[in-house]
Amino acid sequence: MNRQDQPADPDGPTPGQELSRPRLLLIEDDWRTHSALRKILGRLGWEVHSAMTVSSGLTLLDLRPDAVILDLMLPDGDGMAVLRKVRSERLLMKIAVTTGIEDRARLEEIRSLEPDALLRKPLELQDLLRAIGVEPAI
Repeated sequence: MNRQDQPADPDGPTPGQELSRPRLLLIEDDWRTHSALRKILGRLGWEVHSAMTVSSGLTLLDLRPDAVILDLMLPDGDGMAVLRKVRSERLLMKIAVTTGIEDRARLEEIRSLEPDALLRKPLELQDLLRAIGVEPAI
């Protein structure tokens, strides 16, 4: 497994801390954004699993995360495939879609799949945290 598709967060709580941490799947291909979110969420107590491609994201859904942060424009395809799978299989997890897309028709297509949040880039951290169920204290 390469650094792009990492199962757990090395920045999370140390052994002996809370055993039942919420699980998050972060699907984002921009390394700086990916790295920053991974670190912040790990420090907030999340068990963060990472993917930088649609393919890896679909595979990591098997971990049944509590929440997913999903970028749509990924190197191997459209992140909508992940959102479609979650909705078609009625998986119980929050989905926060992040995108720089401005096309109205495309945004309506995304909304039709009812993500818990549709956040435009650049992201506001507080909005992202609320979307996955964290009331930010920042």
